[in-house]
Amino acid sequence: METPEGIAPEIRVPIDPRGHERMRHLQQDRGRAAESDEQLAIETARDGVSRKEPDVRHTRSVSLIRSFGFAFDGVSYLLRTQRNARIELAIGVVVMVVAAWVRVTPAEWAVLALTVAIVLALEALNTALELVVTLASPERHPLAKAAKDVSAAMVLIAAVGSVLVGIAIFRPYFR
Repeated sequence: METPEGIAPEIRVPIDPRGHERMRHLQQDRGRAAESDEQLAIETARDGVSRKEPDVRHTRSVSLIRSFGFAFDGVSYLLRTQRNARIELAIGVVVMVVAAWVRVTPAEWAVLALTVAIVLALEALNTALELVVTLASPERHPLAKAAKDVSAAMVLIAAVGSVLVGIAIFRPYFR
């Protein structure tokens, strides 16, 4: 597609993963980005329940329970399929047992619990990103590899940081 010199060709990018053909116009228009003019469609809830019905509270609680179910399904998937997550969880349990044994302070408990939670949460995020990248790019691609490597790097950084936190907290108890 040829365009007059100095004018960028129109680029359209799909923004709805469900297959709708909403497109974003990225070309400058009247001195401002066309992106700022875009209106996002707001879809109503698809559960078929009117928010004006008297039992809406019940519907929300069921939805909340289902949300927890999905979260527990995610934890189950993570622990079933990811060896590193199981190792990190085991190390976290050992750290908590040792913390109880040496009677760390409440502030140290908080730091240890948060550190273990961060490592496990980043492992879950790493797994999710790897799954999405694999889904989006099933064939080998340098950018897919880089995305997976960076995702794994964030877990490594957190794990190294957690070791440093553990040393800082437990060192005085084992002198």
